[in-house]
Amino acid sequence: MSLQVGWKHFPFEEVALKSDTFCASLKGLRIVQLSDLHLGRNVKVDYLRTLVEKINKIKPDLLLFSGDILQTSALLVKEHLGCFRELEVPSYYVSGNHDIFYGPKELKIIMQESGVVCLDNKIVELKIKGSLLQLVGLSDRYSFVRGIKRPIKELFLELNPDVSTILLTHQPKDISHIDDFRVDIQLSGHTHGGQIYPLSIVVKYFQPYISGEYKHKNTLLYVCRGLGYWGVNVRYRVSSQIPVFTIN
Repeated sequence: MSLQVGWKHFPFEEVALKSDTFCASLKGLRIVQLSDLHLGRNVKVDYLRTLVEKINKIKPDLLLFSGDILQTSALLVKEHLGCFRELEVPSYYVSGNHDIFYGPKELKIIMQESGVVCLDNKIVELKIKGSLLQLVGLSDRYSFVRGIKRPIKELFLELNPDVSTILLTHQPKDISHIDDFRVDIQLSGHTHGGQIYPLSIVVKYFQPYISGEYKHKNTLLYVCRGLGYWGVNVRYRVSSQIPVFTIN
């Protein structure tokens, strides 16, 4: 699809991630990533209801939102966010730069009411298929604007190095903080894949990790092109994306 306009697409894309370090008993784990929704009042609530229905039909093990949920105050899209109450899968999110700008406190309250857990600067340990999995999340790099500190090293020191770990963080550049900590997979968004060609070429100079899969030391990084838009509601030669991962 060369030209994409508006909110009428459900671009689920099957993606196999091969990790040499992931626990063998967790292989086959299915994760849906939602990134860069940029929800405003121009987005129809029915679109989100249908999106939730389609995710439930996939029956993933996890749903992870990698930031920029908002393009306006959370209070103005409360009905939109309320659609996530119908999700039948454990769901977590981290804030993106737009969420920080429009108000992370209100977003957190409404998302919690909808059953979606905020993972900003936290570690959650889950038991899936009889094995442990660590999720660690970082709030956006611009959190300081709201007086939110990112205690990255202190947080990563709390990670159990014997447990498979997924890092959820909005901006791909956060992979520079991993150092020698065990993070098997990092899921990020932010770039929109450039959104509009040839601007995507310019974006790549500022965002070296722009779209798809990368390897950094022992960590697999996947950068999602996102679902929504920034600026104009147009994508050109950079389609939207909802990755459905299977960990191999």
